Amino acid sequence: MSTSIKRGEGFTATERTLAGFADRSFLRLWSYPNTFNDRTKSSTGGGQEFADLMVVFGPHILIFSDKDATWQADKPVGLAWSRWYRRAVNASIGQLVGAERWLDLHPDRIFIDKQCEQRLPISLPPKEERITHLIAVANGCNAASRKYFGHARGTFMIEPSLKGGSHVDLDRKNFRPFTVGDTNPDGTFVHVFDQAGLELVMRELDTITDFTDYLQARARLLRSGRLAIAAGEDDLIATYMMNAFTDGKAAFVPKKLRIKARRSVFVIPEGQYETYASSTIYHQFNGAKESSRLWDRVIELISDDVLKGTSIGLLGYAPSTELSERGLRVMAAENRINRIHLAQILWSALERAVDEGFARFIRRAIIGRSRGERNVGYVFLSVAHEKNFGTLDEYRKYRGGMLETYCLAFFSEQPQLETVVGIALDVYRGNGQIRSRSEDLLVMDAPDWTPELRASLATNREAFDLADPKDLESTFRRGRRVKSPFRVKRHKHR
Repeated sequence: MSTSIKRGEGFTATERTLAGFADRSFLRLWSYPNTFNDRTKSSTGGGQEFADLMVVFGPHILIFSDKDATWQADKPVGLAWSRWYRRAVNASIGQLVGAERWLDLHPDRIFIDKQCEQRLPISLPPKEERITHLIAVANGCNAASRKYFGHARGTFMIEPSLKGGSHVDLDRKNFRPFTVGDTNPDGTFVHVFDQAGLELVMRELDTITDFTDYLQARARLLRSGRLAIAAGEDDLIATYMMNAFTDGKAAFVPKKLRIKARRSVFVIPEGQYETYASSTIYHQFNGAKESSRLWDRVIELISDDVLKGTSIGLLGYAPSTELSERGLRVMAAENRINRIHLAQILWSALERAVDEGFARFIRRAIIGRSRGERNVGYVFLSVAHEKNFGTLDEYRKYRGGMLETYCLAFFSEQPQLETVVGIALDVYRGNGQIRSRSEDLLVMDAPDWTPELRASLATNREAFDLADPKDLESTFRRGRRVKSPFRVKRHKHR
């Protein structure tokens, strides 16, 4: 068995809320609340807090700083804003910039416990491949913002022309509180959200891929000089989502206007979120998202063994966080649209395996990819643990060998595949629900085919009585564009 991983939970109420958001969106294996460095360990007996939340996923590193500062309601609104901003936003920026600097200098000295005894269990990407996202979660002024703007959500207005100290320059022309722009103009872009804004974004974009795509697009937009102002984070995310439905590719400007608008400055007005949230397609999409939670649950089910240190080896490999994380990362990298398709395929396979009493059931899936994306195939294998398989260990060894053979056969039949992920389960119906007694996960890269490997595959196909490829059920899903009912108006800034 591998070593268990004890994650933090958040020290304050807002940190615990942030950790909950991360667990739901990024999933637990990649999200670590309350990380530390060992800079002060010798003098204080404990480490110094590195970040309130750290997420590591492939090349992406997300560093969150969560601050909760009291709003001085008895002061003039401009003065109250400037004081709150310094205690909440500036303090977060200081922590984030310091964390990024430590990450550059000492990437091997980040820990998930205050005693600095358990290092971050997920390998960090090389510096040259790293994509760092800095996120400040600034709490305490939302009620005052709602009152000031007369708006139900009260998320920050976004004005990219605001740089650094101009956020609190009360003498600045057109000064407006509760408005943020580029808070760290000389360094890595810092995304500033209040809790309401972050919760809304993470509800709409609740996979790591969807969320990091948004952060990258958001940073580019706010530093492009093309956005004059956005009425709020809610309207910004709605514009992004509506254009994603229009073009099949997420962006803040409709495709047909991108060339024309390249030199134009545009405004995202109030009311975009209401347009989005009241649409039929919004409700259809959210209904489909619920069915895709099966994919999330499978990832979490297998991750739970990794976190508890109860993983079992497969095909002669000793269990390890690194081995399991790689396969789970391929699954978790799927965006929400792909998860909807994959969950439908997986669920139909499990239902047939259980309801029709198959001792073995196999289904394979390929999701269409954009150019440049890695071609990934999935093998879903249900094998009932029957008496003739012997002990649990003997059964899992047999099932693991069968899964490996199915994955190799998939490569042989679909040479365009670069990676295949195999998931094997022993499923049954209990209390009206489909459940699993055990799970195995296998990830393979395309092999270098030799005559010996092909001969071995042929032998194993016969040994495991694999069906002829034409008799196997395979699903090929291509990304489809959704006809959008939205029209986002473009405004020239005068």
